[in-house]
Amino acid sequence: MSGKLRDYLLGDALYGPVGGGFLRGSGSPQLIIGALLLRRRRLSLLRDSLEAAAQAQLDAALDHHDTIQREWTLHYEKKLRQEASSRLKLLAAFIRDCGERPRDCAGAYPVEAMRRTITQEIMLAMDEFAYDKGESLSEAGRIDAGLRRHFNAGEFIWDPRLASVYLRAMFWWLYGKPADS
Repeated sequence: MSGKLRDYLLGDALYGPVGGGFLRGSGSPQLIIGALLLRRRRLSLLRDSLEAAAQAQLDAALDHHDTIQREWTLHYEKKLRQEASSRLKLLAAFIRDCGERPRDCAGAYPVEAMRRTITQEIMLAMDEFAYDKGESLSEAGRIDAGLRRHFNAGEFIWDPRLASVYLRAMFWWLYGKPADS
């Protein structure tokens, strides 16, 4: 993903292919900064569990990402803002749907939990790079307030090996799910 970051930043598409295929759903992840940031967190915090060769590959990818972010900061910020806006709109629609169809809310939650997590990664990156969050912060607050109305706290919903990466205080929505009814 980081190897294609420069071209992605300079392009118009919000979602870009990483692999050889251009069709969504082709099995290749989509190049979008939020997904890159998600992997950056996971791999950085779990770095010690990687073999030496994988650590070196990770370090090179992280260095490349950081270089591109610094060299193309205005483009990077623009893409982050676009992605935050897109994800927050989808999350707002999910919250509305939860109010109208609570049973469907729980079934759709895994995808929305990922969407909210990636949105959090974007917000953290905006802080890290001193970007203006604009309306994103207040919109995320409204989303979280809506989500909390339907949320039942519980156990970590992803692979337990990731729990150390996503602490409850910052990623509370990964510790439970919406009620089934």
